[in-house]
This record gives sequence, C-alpha cells and structure tokens, in this order.
Amino acid sequence: MSTENKITKKQHYVPQVYLRGFSPEYHKGNKDLPLSKYTIYCHDLTARDQIMKAVPIKSICYNNYLYEVTGYEGEIVLPNYLEKILSAFEKMFGNFRYELERKVYIEDNYKTKCFLANKEKVFWVTYISVQILRLPQILKLAETVSLETWEDQINTMQAQNIARMFCLPFFKPLEEDSKEAILFYTFLKPMLNMSFGVGVDRQAKIVTSDNPVFIYSRERTNKEYSKVIFPITSEICLFLFGNEYKEQYPKNFLFPIKDEDREEIFKSITKSSQQKIYSNHMLDKKERRFVKEVRKCKEER
Repeated sequence: MSTENKITKKQHYVPQVYLRGFSPEYHKGNKDLPLSKYTIYCHDLTARDQIMKAVPIKSICYNNYLYEVTGYEGEIVLPNYLEKILSAFEKMFGNFRYELERKVYIEDNYKTKCFLANKEKVFWVTYISVQILRLPQILKLAETVSLETWEDQINTMQAQNIARMFCLPFFKPLEEDSKEAILFYTFLKPMLNMSFGVGVDRQAKIVTSDNPVFIYSRERTNKEYSKVIFPITSEICLFLFGNEYKEQYPKNFLFPIKDEDREEIFKSITKSSQQKIYSNHMLDKKERRFVKEVRKCKEER
C-alpha cells in the first residue's frame, strides 16, 4: 500500500489539535511543539483512583478505524477518505482558534456589541455539529436505527457504513432535502439564531471531555437550544444562549469568566462526558467535589 493510501489506524473522535488547547504545554506557551509532544491530565469518572500524571493526547479519544467504510467482503474502501476530510476541517479549527486568541485578550473588545464576525459564528456552529456527529456513541446510535429500519435487509457491516455516510455527509454534494442534510441540520439549525458569548478564563482552568459539547434544552422539539457550552481552550469557552436565556445576555459579546461561570462549565462538561474529563492541571479540592456531585447524579438516573 502506498504512503498516500496508508490507513490511519487510531482515528480520533475528539481531535488532537483540539485537545492540545487543554494541555499544560499549550498553557505554558509552547504552542509550536509537535502534536506528539503534548500531554493532558485525564480524569476517569468511573475510577476512584486517578492517574497522577499527564498522558500523551495521542493516546486518548480514538477508536481503531472508526471512520472507515467497508465493501461486501469487509475490505476497506476509500481508505482514509473521512479521516482526510476531518483533518482538513480540524486545520480550519486551528486557524479560527488562533483568530480568537488574537482578540480575546484585547481589553477594548469587552465593550463591543459584535465580537464574532458572521463567518466565525457560522464556523463554530458547524464545527460543533460535526463534533457531535463524529462521536462513537452517535455513530453507534445511527447503526442501531439503521438495523431497526431495514431489519433483515442489511447486516451489521452495512449498518456501520450507512451510519458513517449519514452522520458525516461528505461523500457527495449535500442536497437540501436529502436525508443526510436533514440529519445534519437537526443539530445545526437550533444554534443559528442563538446569541453568542465568548468567555475568557485568566486562570486557564477550563476543562473538556470525551464529549466536549454540552447542550441544554427544555423544549423537546429543539427549535432552538436553551444553552450550548463548548470549551475551545483552557482559557476560552464559547457559550450560545437561546430561548429563556436570550433576554439575559447581549447578542454577540466577550466577557471575563468568573468563579460561577467556571463552575458552570466544569459541571456541564462533566455531565455531558461519557466517562472522562481532561484538563491542563490536576483537579483541586473543589473540582473533585464537583465530580462527586455529578457522578452521584449520573448514578441516580
């Protein structure tokens, strides 16, 4: 197999370029290190004893051959096709993150009523939607739905292919009334008219998880989410406000993160996580208490 068609075995569902922003090396300003050199603290919500040292980000949040599709005999077709598309999308993430970092520390920007440009808002809601749809648990759900829909007409391998083609609609031009577009816009549309707030944490204690998007909504129809929280780095977090929260906040603003905001981010991201949260530091006493509170709530469900 040529180098061009060599298949990436470990395919990350939370990108390494994203996780890098929560590493101690990134926080210390070593932003030009190779990805392989970045580490992160991993906190397992199901374990009583935590790993006391940072682990390489390349060693977490991946499944083998997660985004590959297969032929009739189980052979991989279009090797690395989705992986390359997602990699290009992740490069865009790096560029937009850089643009944010250039302006969030300018004091005068706290006064602006239009902090994010339209292209930035479009990118971030699109990125959030793709991040949700690329998660293993979402792909698995799509596989289950496919098997239930087509019953004896397809096997497990075909259901896996269908899940990847519907959840990650990059195999053909996306037509507005297609099933792929309907699924994608199910996640995207509720965010389009929400208000945007970008928070800056000077303490750099924002955490993320193996499911880095928190969505809260009282409405089951999800015409608009009530709140979306998406940590971008240990110092920057994106908030989207809708429904009952819209009147409480400006439409498009920058704000300093306070203790209560930091607590909300921590608890929300811990709630949304599947099993693990990640940070650039060992959790302090208060954060460990938050973990216990969230874990207890999850166990009582």
